[in-house]
Amino acid sequence: MESRLINLLYRDAYYSASDDLSTKEKCIFASMKTEVDAVVLMNGTDPNLDTSFFYATGIPNGLFEGCIAIVTPKKTEVISSELEELSAVTSGVRTAVFESTEHRTKLLERKLRGYRAIGINARELTHANYLKIKKAAKGIKLLDVSQDIENARMLKQPDEIVRIKKACKIATLVADKIPEMVSEGDTETEGAAELNHMMMRLGATGPAFVTAVAFGASSAEPHYYPGQKKLRKGQFALFDFGAEYKRYVSDVTRTFICGESNPRQREMYETVLEAQMAAIDAIHAGVSGKEVDLVARSIIDRSKFRGRFIHSTGHGLGMSVHDPGAISYARDMVLKEGMVLTVEPGVYIKGFGGVRIEDDVLITKKGCQILTPCTKEFRSI
Repeated sequence: MESRLINLLYRDAYYSASDDLSTKEKCIFASMKTEVDAVVLMNGTDPNLDTSFFYATGIPNGLFEGCIAIVTPKKTEVISSELEELSAVTSGVRTAVFESTEHRTKLLERKLRGYRAIGINARELTHANYLKIKKAAKGIKLLDVSQDIENARMLKQPDEIVRIKKACKIATLVADKIPEMVSEGDTETEGAAELNHMMMRLGATGPAFVTAVAFGASSAEPHYYPGQKKLRKGQFALFDFGAEYKRYVSDVTRTFICGESNPRQREMYETVLEAQMAAIDAIHAGVSGKEVDLVARSIIDRSKFRGRFIHSTGHGLGMSVHDPGAISYARDMVLKEGMVLTVEPGVYIKGFGGVRIEDDVLITKKGCQILTPCTKEFRSI
């Protein structure tokens, strides 16, 4: 057993398409307010995977359960299981392969030798994996650098923007086709299946999250999972969905009416649309997200729907549907060029229904670029 372990330990061949200094490494350490020699990112089992592991490594495929990324100012390397070896190698990341948990510990011990302080992403790290890192670190100081990593991820790099734009393009094409895809009498789950199918036909890896299709009174529940409710005339039909493309996502919401709308429904829709467009107009680099939220919220609160806007105006978007960053009354965050966020005011009336209109925007110096330019007309299904 001991000789096998020694052989495995020295099976530490590096595979790398490039040893160039990674932009992601620069971003992480440029954001670092704490002095560390390296950052260690460790995945648990699905769904306890650290999104920042994939941000740092740039690996587009695989689960990488139980795998580790070690990020330094000059390089990133992965300690990968044999299951994920091909995905790691073909992505060009430096890779060492482990064949047992004991071997993984030995590899990590050796790679951390000589370091004085290591950063960990405590917000995404399970306690069990924290203990594994602590054991391998052998007395090296472990410091939480979660906020530093979030700060780095908020500013999107060119390769990230390309993938986000592709995910947004897919969702935009689908949003404009919804009235042709969903009909009176369809169930919410049937509607969700149609959207998911079309997104994947257009090149998405899959849906970015559980596609929310809500009919009638269910549309007043912002985080709704589709069920067997059938669409009937006179009901709102709300679709909140996004595409995933090479680990980057989009997030779009459009609200429709089945048949003819009544005056109350039209007023709800027009109020939300006015609030959303005003918020988008208020966005530019240097403005506070809190100010943008106030622009949208004040329009809704001046209407007869005061108090019916029950969430923030927007959130960060990138590798996850709730990436770091927010446009919120509860967070005084300055918007910066290169951030990608959603803009999604809504009005919700229990027992009646809800309206939400959501787009994804890229912050620019003088304004923002709408990445999901699908129609905002109050359309009928």
